[in-house]
Amino acid sequence: MDREPSTSCFPMALPVGVEARLVDPEIGRRVQQAIGPLIFASREALGQFVTPESRREQLARLEAIHKRSDPRWIAFYAAGDEPVGWCYGYMEDAETFFFDTVGLVPAFRNRGIYTAFLKQLIPYLETEGYERLTTSHHPDNRAVMIPELKTGFNIAGLELHEGCGPLIKMVYLFHEDRRAAFRDVFSIAWDPPASPE
Repeated sequence: MDREPSTSCFPMALPVGVEARLVDPEIGRRVQQAIGPLIFASREALGQFVTPESRREQLARLEAIHKRSDPRWIAFYAAGDEPVGWCYGYMEDAETFFFDTVGLVPAFRNRGIYTAFLKQLIPYLETEGYERLTTSHHPDNRAVMIPELKTGFNIAGLELHEGCGPLIKMVYLFHEDRRAAFRDVFSIAWDPPASPE
């Protein structure tokens, strides 16, 4: 049985009068459909793989039976009810929340909204019990990756996907023991053993 997510930090006040609201999935999908083309180019336009029409009905059937755990739709609004972006994520595994998509229309980019959003959302997800937050981006998406790196995310991998192109995997670790483990396992700094006396 799915539990209802806490709404303790919503609505979330963000810079330039933007408000983030935890919304019903149907509202989130409507926001995505309404402004998605203003945020993301289509796969066709980017020359990426698109499933042929002859197989889409079968994939729609599989999508209907695939249920993601703990889905969250967050819509960004300006001037009251004007949608200017959204964030969609879900439980990737028992300890990890994954941001599947986050985007803002061009007029609201580079205005500190995403950075402010992360600073409020990370404590919210930590109180929900998550240990890790992950997301994936195109390697040239500096506008998103730089605020994430400054917030404490690390680069954790690269995926080559025929439908999305190259994706950089980013991870934020909520607890210091996990951050220390990440540093211990992946650090390039080497601490030589003490010389015997």
